[in-house]
Amino acid sequence: MRIVPSSLHTIKRSVIACIAVAILGLLSMGALGGGLYYAAYPLLAPFFGNPDDWHGDWVWPTMILAGMFWSLSFPVAGYLNHCLVLRRYTPGLRRAAYACVLWLGAAICWALLLGGPLRIS
Repeated sequence: MRIVPSSLHTIKRSVIACIAVAILGLLSMGALGGGLYYAAYPLLAPFFGNPDDWHGDWVWPTMILAGMFWSLSFPVAGYLNHCLVLRRYTPGLRRAAYACVLWLGAAICWALLLGGPLRIS
């Protein structure tokens, strides 16, 4: 039982980032979500196209939700970083893994939102 609080203590910066980015995702009114789509564009474009071509009442809420849901990638990346620290990986490799988790998190978040019931047409 002590493992969970210990792990949470080591990823506290990632948890703080998660909360801050969730708030930023809401306050940015979709700008963060749009930026994340373009960051993951190489993976998403073949399936979902260019967001400039999207239209309808679902677009703006989806952009806002993407920015907010992406924040959940930070604790995942923090936990992976914690595991890599325990295995004595170099800081450069840990940073690269952290960035990859955040990038994949953006792609997965968008894929789930666009493949789900929010997308009407």
